[in-house]
Amino acid sequence: MPDASADSARPRALSDATALHRERLLPSIGVWIVGIAFGSVLGVILVPLSHVLSLAVGIIGIVGVCVMLAMASPVLEVSGGTLRAGRAQIPVDLLGEPEVLDKDGWSVAMSVGFEPLAFHLTRGWVHTGVRVPVLDEADPTPAWVLSTRRPEDLALALRSARSQHS
Repeated sequence: MPDASADSARPRALSDATALHRERLLPSIGVWIVGIAFGSVLGVILVPLSHVLSLAVGIIGIVGVCVMLAMASPVLEVSGGTLRAGRAQIPVDLLGEPEVLDKDGWSVAMSVGFEPLAFHLTRGWVHTGVRVPVLDEADPTPAWVLSTRRPEDLALALRSARSQHS
């Protein structure tokens, strides 16, 4: 009889192997620097008590902040006929033609062209993205607007997934 843990690990492994696009939206260098500075300040506060304690708390603070920044970074993934953006997901056959937003297009989309009813997964340190219209008439969300450092790759993955699942 097969091991149940092996069966539960198999779908995730297949999902990773067949991902057409996968990207974690990690923070920019500036955010990492601020996070490291914040973590080290936790140790500096304790200098009057003990230098050893101060150093230990500072190192733990830096590592903790860096881990939290990495863990809080959302993942964009196109696999198995589904677009996943963070915890949200939508079947690709409910999506229209993706629009690649370069730096100028992104600036417009985040200012005068902002769509308040659209689903947004954006990060201030990523200045390019993709806008994908939602074709489901029952869905009040007109589009998904996603930050990505590789907008052409994400758009190509969405087109490929749509052609495979239609």
